[in-house]
Amino acid sequence: MSAKYNLRDSKTIIDFSVPTTPTPVSSTPDAPAEAPLPASLPLTCSSKSVLYFTRGNRVHFKNMQTNEDIGQLFKLPDKDGNLQLLQCGGAQNSDVLAISTTKGIIQLWDVRAKKMTASWSTKGVGAMQFNGSVLTVGGLKGTLRFYDTRIAMSTPTTTANAATAKATFKMKSDLRKLNRHQSRITALAWNEPGKLLASGDESGVVYCWDNREKVPLDVGEFVQRRKKIQHLVSVTVVNWCPWQPKLLGTGDANGTLRLWDIDTSDSRSNALNPGKLELGSRITGLHFSPHCKEMITVHGINERAPSGPDIEFDSETSSTPSISTLSPMTLSATQMRSRTYDTSNSIVAHSFPTLRHIYTLPAANKVIMGSVMNANFTKAILAIPEESKLKVYDVWGKLHLRRTESFMGNIR
Repeated sequence: MSAKYNLRDSKTIIDFSVPTTPTPVSSTPDAPAEAPLPASLPLTCSSKSVLYFTRGNRVHFKNMQTNEDIGQLFKLPDKDGNLQLLQCGGAQNSDVLAISTTKGIIQLWDVRAKKMTASWSTKGVGAMQFNGSVLTVGGLKGTLRFYDTRIAMSTPTTTANAATAKATFKMKSDLRKLNRHQSRITALAWNEPGKLLASGDESGVVYCWDNREKVPLDVGEFVQRRKKIQHLVSVTVVNWCPWQPKLLGTGDANGTLRLWDIDTSDSRSNALNPGKLELGSRITGLHFSPHCKEMITVHGINERAPSGPDIEFDSETSSTPSISTLSPMTLSATQMRSRTYDTSNSIVAHSFPTLRHIYTLPAANKVIMGSVMNANFTKAILAIPEESKLKVYDVWGKLHLRRTESFMGNIR
């Protein structure tokens, strides 16, 4: 079912808070060691629809498919800093949770056993993403590192600390590294087959990588005779389309959304046309529907003054600006660039490939820091730290799936 008919507040609210931290700064050389990262969000959802989130420095979990109570997985010791990022493993290792802290510590947890299976230190983490059993970590200086977590997870949770440390050492020794970014990595995403990686950074650069290669792919739009994917400000989101695995979406802190066809066999520009929207507010989430040709953008604050021509308001969306009557195919390049309207702290649904506006739903009075989808992509969970809440929204039509036996009782 289209978001036009299904996008609504589910009235489900979960208490949530991020650890108290100093004032956010970028990855400058003189930055404090415990400075938080603006794009950090300790929130993730597994392929079994188990939501992991923080209340201060405690990690909690909630099965979004059942009425089970919220449980606690662990509390991070003060000596390890503050919780910064959470990332679930994929479908084949959904019981693995990776966490990072403001002191650069990465830990792997077996959520069934409620045991930490590995812990190691880095120079700081900007983003994390799993591809099968491999954890991809983007660093503060732009380095990509790939850790094969099978080495650590194969160590029994009852084994002595020395054996666990040995497995962690081997995992670190065998890691791959890629260097091309010149600033902090802010966003990572693997496509569905797990063959293509997109990485975005603080300076607005996006690279695409073939999993078998050591250099980024030659893709993007032409800038001084070379192909580049370049935003004007920090990249905040990258994501791949599930039904078109070479379709990449990128978004930034100014609210610019770009779509790309990552096809190296095409000598022309990889930018789609239509493939650009100026949405006016920081994009904190980009999610494609696996059920229909639609996508949503989730927005935080408007970081620049609104510009562009007046836009008609659609009475059906309660004074929400609408461009649904305008096909991007008929708009000039100038008009495409000036389609800016207030989307602050809202969910916006778009159709594909026309990029027509479907619906805009204001979702919070405070800043939306980020979002995740549940396992079947019917609900969006929005993080609003200033309200100390996670809010759940219905997005696309519900799938009538037979409920499977929950495993949450096993990890209490």
